[in-house]
Amino acid sequence: MFGKDVPAELQGPPPVHLGVPMPDPGPAPGCDVCAALSEQREQARKRRDMSKVSDLNIEIRNHPHGAG
Repeated sequence: MFGKDVPAELQGPPPVHLGVPMPDPGPAPGCDVCAALSEQREQARKRRDMSKVSDLNIEIRNHPHGAG
């Protein structure tokens, strides 16, 4: 778009390169909290609320997985 004669401060930031999304984490066996979060995730997916799906994936990944 810009030639090399354009000052760097006018060229804007470099492009963003995104990786492949991580697969959905499964609930830890025997963890009631993870099972509930997984069910909420499926309900959010049915509503096509992918932001909520992503939030719940993070919660499942970060949960300490104690029986709850």
